[in-house]
Amino acid sequence: MIQSVQSNTTTDIDKFKYIGTQDKKKAAIGAAIGTAIPVIIMAKERKIKNPFKLKYSATDMVILSATSIAGGTAAGILAESGSEQKNRCKEGVFQFLNATVPIGVVSFGLKACEKIKPLNNIGGKIAATAVGVTSGMWGATKLYNKIVDPKNKEPDRKLTLKDCVVSADDIIGALTIARFPCIESLHLDAVLPAVFGYCGYRAGVFSKKEKSL
Repeated sequence: MIQSVQSNTTTDIDKFKYIGTQDKKKAAIGAAIGTAIPVIIMAKERKIKNPFKLKYSATDMVILSATSIAGGTAAGILAESGSEQKNRCKEGVFQFLNATVPIGVVSFGLKACEKIKPLNNIGGKIAATAVGVTSGMWGATKLYNKIVDPKNKEPDRKLTLKDCVVSADDIIGALTIARFPCIESLHLDAVLPAVFGYCGYRAGVFSKKEKSL
């Protein structure tokens, strides 16, 4: 169970420590299982022996993020009770939207670039990727508020700098979809399972009382 914070001056890192170790382990295991299952299935269907060599499409990323976050959230809910279960469900929704909406916007933007001759170049695609990630994160936050609080009874969740910094999955996912020649050699596809797994873990240990993420 999550203990109460003893001091108003506690830092974010200190607050994170108040989340029980067992809770962290359960969330990590849940996220890991949720991540591993689709990766194994995808590798088997495509007859790829080394899952680190998988290449992910936008659809694959949506599936991977959904299962990773569902696994972490489910484990986090089982480790808690009462209002904290609801909070972790909400955080699971936020993590999923924040992981997938930007990827969808970027994918749409890149396809548009391919159809518009003046934009069908590296510069145009870089601009589409940057705009897609930024607007997608903003849109995901707006959509989250509509879903979890349709009657606007609570203060809206705002997209903070912290959310942007921590959500590296948006940038990595966008660059993976864009397939820029200079980025391809980095093999970013290989790190996507870990990135989405971390999103699931974050959802599983979220605490509104601690605001520890």
